Amino acid sequence: MLPGLSTYRERILFSLALVLIYIITGKLGLMLAVPPGYASAIFPPAGIAIAVTFVVGLRALPAIFVGSLMLNLWVGYSGSHHFSWIGLAVALLIAIASTLQALCGGTWLRRKISYPTTLDAPREVISFLLYAPLICLVSASLSVAGLFALGLVDQQSVVTSWLSWWVGDFLGLVVMLPLTLVVLGQPRKLWRKRLHTVAVPMLILFALLVLAFITASKWERKESLTEFEGLASQLSEQLRVRLESQEAVLAQISALFTYQQSDVRQEDFHNFVKVTLDKYPMIYALEWVPKVSHAKRDSFIAEMQTEFPGFEIKEPGADNQWHPARARSYYFPLTYIEPATVQSQRVVGFDLASMDNRKITLLQAFKQNRAVVTSPIKLYVGSGRQDGLLLMYPVHGHRYDGVVQTVLISKDFFGALFSRSQSLLNVRLIEKESQAVLYAATTDQSSDIVFSRDFRFGDKHYRLDLSPSARYYAQHRGWQSWSMLAVGIFCTGLVGAILLMGTGYTARVVAQVNEKTLALKESAARFQEITDTLGEGIYVTDMSGLITFVNPEALRLLGWRKHDLLGKNAHALFHYQKVDHSHYAEHECLLCNVMNSGQALKTSDEVLWRRDGRPIHIDVTSVPIVRDGKVSGAVVVFDDISSRKKTESALRASEKSFREIMEFAPIGMAIVSLEGRFTKVNQALCNIVGYSNDALVATTFQEITHPDDLATDLDYVQQLLDDKINAYQMEKRYIRRDKAVVWVQLSVSIFRDEENAPQYFIAQIEDITARKHQYDEVTQEAYFDALTGLPNRRMLLSRLHQVHARLPHAKQAAALLFLDIDHFKQINDTLGHDVGDAILKEVSTRLQGCLRQSDTVSRLGGDEFVILLPELTQRDDAEHVAQKILNSFVLPVQVNERSVHIGVSVGVAVCAAGGQVAVAEWMKQADTAMYEAKGAGRNGYHVYSA
Repeated sequence: MLPGLSTYRERILFSLALVLIYIITGKLGLMLAVPPGYASAIFPPAGIAIAVTFVVGLRALPAIFVGSLMLNLWVGYSGSHHFSWIGLAVALLIAIASTLQALCGGTWLRRKISYPTTLDAPREVISFLLYAPLICLVSASLSVAGLFALGLVDQQSVVTSWLSWWVGDFLGLVVMLPLTLVVLGQPRKLWRKRLHTVAVPMLILFALLVLAFITASKWERKESLTEFEGLASQLSEQLRVRLESQEAVLAQISALFTYQQSDVRQEDFHNFVKVTLDKYPMIYALEWVPKVSHAKRDSFIAEMQTEFPGFEIKEPGADNQWHPARARSYYFPLTYIEPATVQSQRVVGFDLASMDNRKITLLQAFKQNRAVVTSPIKLYVGSGRQDGLLLMYPVHGHRYDGVVQTVLISKDFFGALFSRSQSLLNVRLIEKESQAVLYAATTDQSSDIVFSRDFRFGDKHYRLDLSPSARYYAQHRGWQSWSMLAVGIFCTGLVGAILLMGTGYTARVVAQVNEKTLALKESAARFQEITDTLGEGIYVTDMSGLITFVNPEALRLLGWRKHDLLGKNAHALFHYQKVDHSHYAEHECLLCNVMNSGQALKTSDEVLWRRDGRPIHIDVTSVPIVRDGKVSGAVVVFDDISSRKKTESALRASEKSFREIMEFAPIGMAIVSLEGRFTKVNQALCNIVGYSNDALVATTFQEITHPDDLATDLDYVQQLLDDKINAYQMEKRYIRRDKAVVWVQLSVSIFRDEENAPQYFIAQIEDITARKHQYDEVTQEAYFDALTGLPNRRMLLSRLHQVHARLPHAKQAAALLFLDIDHFKQINDTLGHDVGDAILKEVSTRLQGCLRQSDTVSRLGGDEFVILLPELTQRDDAEHVAQKILNSFVLPVQVNERSVHIGVSVGVAVCAAGGQVAVAEWMKQADTAMYEAKGAGRNGYHVYSA
């Protein structure tokens, strides 16, 4: 199996390519065939099929079958321009034979010549050349036998067809096997080299042979056509004479009607033309067609019925039946027809003027006053309708003008001329004006026109095209060019075999030389490759510390050039100082002492010094070199870890800074695990929550978070874990260890590793308890009544505007109630302001008890209260609330062990759903309604109405 054909898609593409190559090379090979044979001097697909089966195996057979089938269907269609069952049978037969031959040939090659193969041993090459003719017997024998059985090859051509087929396949195999192996063969390296040494010379030689074959074939073709050109000239001349004689015949017959003074009868016409018909038997009929005006129609019919009882001027109908001719200014009825037969008499009376193609010709005959001919038409003859011509000659007679005409049936008139040579010629006679085919007798649809001649007949121009038939080529076949090509191709195959053996021997010699050379260089090359590609620096010293080898990475790290280091003391050049810049004596050098101790050393605390004076912190291994049991030097392998040292130092500094920041930060800071446990906290956070450091790191943030804030906090935490947010801030409450609640401003971010996996949370916590309390106090003073704790005017107006804004689109009404304590000033004046304040508080309590949670009761000032009912199911709901309020004040108010009876007056203003009343107007309506209630006797309510 070919490398690279491991997948189904690759195998399909290879099969498609094989089918395409089979078709293309097959079509090219058939172009070299000597007509009319079925085989070529070389058929490349046969060799390609066997070679690919040898390389790929049985998987190539379906593609070979499809390629052969499509090629032969194409060839069959090219010959006849249509598909037929016989063509399909031939294509299937050849495809099966070709596939069997590829199977046999590929299997045999696999057994006799193992694959992969170099095909350069003389035994292998000779065996291939000896057995290749036997392999190619399969397709030739099966295919030619099948073609003979189908009648496509006659008995005389069986041997030559079989021989040419077998030779074509054999030469195709001899030439195409080496070329196919150059493209597909293994070992790939060898066969790729043979492209220039084997394939190109073979292709050049083959191309030269094809050129020589084409030249020789042209000469042979020219020689073979000498006899054809003579025959074609003879036939064309006979046709010309035959056509011209027809005009003379008509001119002679016209004299009968022109010069005879008496009426011409049927018997006269018969006697006059009898000799002419005997002389020209290819003429179907001679006819007299008088011109009869409409005025003379009846008298003419009566006259003709004396000779032809039942005579009528008639014309063919759409139903192909004869009908009386329609009235027209003149008629041209067929009157006399010779030879007069029962069948011919059926068309007597046929009005030629009833059909345009005949009428036009009639008019041209009289206009030009000479013989004219119709275009190819369907003639009404006794046996039906047949292709032919009418040659008309105008007559100016004793009683009637008219025409005499010759009826020519194409297959009779022209067939009689060409029938004797029909098997040798392809004939086609064309009217040039209309390009209509007048006569055609071809056996080969695709035959090239070799002879062409133009004629004039009547008023028309014609062209006669003649070409040799397949039988003509078969009888005049020349084998010189074919034999030359076959021998030349066989020689090309031999040259290819010699080149295979020569290049194979050369390749073996070169391979042995290269193998020895590579063996000698392998050790040094492997060492050089390893040291050159290593990411660590390497240098080797002898026992004196002198450098004997250094790799490119060491040169790069140290900043030296190679020739500056070789032979120099390594310690003196770049290992002469310690990290603190103090002198480093060579006898103290750890890297040099391995040669004395014989023990390897590995350390990360050494420093080498670059040529520019900069230090390199290194991770170094020094190993002694032992040869024959003695230390002869050392190998030092080192890597620059300066960046790592800097990173470690930076990390240590960063950790120290972070510890200091957490320790001295004025706000709480914490590292929290993904589960919520505090892992590191600072003292500020401990102070905020009242825990010691040890106690706090033993708990979780969930345990100290106020229950009302925990859900929000956990939601933010989940968003951090899901990478939906990078950080969040929120105000929340912690429960201190002493159970006190403390408000904090919490800021949390998440730390992720290089793979974006979350590791821990970083939290900053600021105590905002004091600020929170201060804000609550300011809010209370701004929006609530200091005495009753009810919303004040500012908050009432805010809520009122909110309700008013939705009313135009709401489905429920809203109501505004103004309430005033009756005689409150008198209570204040008589009982004192302390009692008045107590009553105001009690009133606010009882009002809240009468309302829903969504309703709002506010104190505007003094003893004035306003109630907002934002959602009313029914309009009467506001009155029910007003009555409920009045009922709540039936019981007296207890103040300082004193019972005080009070009453209230309530004004109600309802704003319907979709209402457009302004807020100020709405409040005015409620205020007006309240005063109406007071005027009505107090301690009651009144509903505003416009």
